[in-house]
Amino acid sequence: MFIAAAIVVASGRSTPVDSWTTYLVFLAIITFSTIVNIWGNSILGPWSNFALYWSILSVVIISIILLSMSEKTSAEFVFTTFNNETGWSDGMAWLLGLLQSALSLIGFDAVLHMTEEMPNPHLDAPLAIVYAIGVGGSTGLIFILVILFCLTDVDKVVSSPTGQPLIALFDQATNSRAASTIISCMLGLCFIHGTNGSITTTSRLIYSMARDNGFFFSRYFNHINPKLEVPVRTIIFTYIFNVLFGALYLGPTVAFNAFIASCTILLNISYAFPIFVLVIRGRGILAPHQHPHTPWKLGNFWGYLVNWTACLYVSVTSVLFCFPPSLHVTGNTMNYVSVVIAICCLAIAIYWIARGKTFEGPNLETIMAQREEVAHAPGHGRRGEKEDIHDHSVSA
Repeated sequence: MFIAAAIVVASGRSTPVDSWTTYLVFLAIITFSTIVNIWGNSILGPWSNFALYWSILSVVIISIILLSMSEKTSAEFVFTTFNNETGWSDGMAWLLGLLQSALSLIGFDAVLHMTEEMPNPHLDAPLAIVYAIGVGGSTGLIFILVILFCLTDVDKVVSSPTGQPLIALFDQATNSRAASTIISCMLGLCFIHGTNGSITTTSRLIYSMARDNGFFFSRYFNHINPKLEVPVRTIIFTYIFNVLFGALYLGPTVAFNAFIASCTILLNISYAFPIFVLVIRGRGILAPHQHPHTPWKLGNFWGYLVNWTACLYVSVTSVLFCFPPSLHVTGNTMNYVSVVIAICCLAIAIYWIARGKTFEGPNLETIMAQREEVAHAPGHGRRGEKEDIHDHSVSA
């Protein structure tokens, strides 16, 4: 949708692009990323590094452009004005607004799906998660402040024909079609980077589950292409799923929005479940899997504090995110995310009864054998760093 809105600005159109055009843009991006994941495995690492630098550089450049070219609002408007048109109380409206923030920070577990291809996952995986939150949170806060200081005409931005207020703000701030198009393309490339990473991590997750006999048709999906050295079958499965999922955009808007919101809730719940099990059983169960030099140990006090805070946050927000965004509820504005979650829970329950209850967990011997092959493969590991492939201590 963001890239489709950029097309509106670049072409000077007065109407937004239709759903089919947006879907075709989506197909082009998802197809490109799938091709890269199948035939460009050797460049995925450098590409991920480039994506990080590009996203940070884009925030810096765009912030400088907007602050230098746009008229400014007052600090009073940015820090004290609260415009609530939802019908909810101000506090409730603020809580419901957490959905957008939560959506922008989900998926930080993606690195965990790549640990079997990392030489030092016990060090690098937790560090990557912390960096993802730190970099995303700090750059996001800076960018939001820049946007607010440049938001001089809220009504014009909201009613823009682009359908994307952010792109409309670029056009308003720069008063230049060329400048706003370039800025939009810079951010659009960030979405392409994200798509590429999502396909990579999802395909690895499905492959790992299939290898451990935890996914349907495990024998088929438990396959690495010997020439390309990637799980081609799970990459193609991911592509097909995304193509079908994206087709929801061609249907009712409420259905598409419900599925998008459910992603935030379901991912947060998936994070909270193992944490909840840990605090119920007691953090003492981690002791046999740790040693004095285990990194990222929180200890009992900080560990329980962080664990219970996480469980409480997910419990509260999972309920709040099921509320409609406005009290003026109609059939077209109702939040149907609870229906989507109920369907997902039913599907999970059926799958567990049919197959999941016999799942015995990952085969550590197979995993360690594959990790050893990866760790000793050319190009893996950092120069001067000792690779400890047998250290599977638990950080928590």
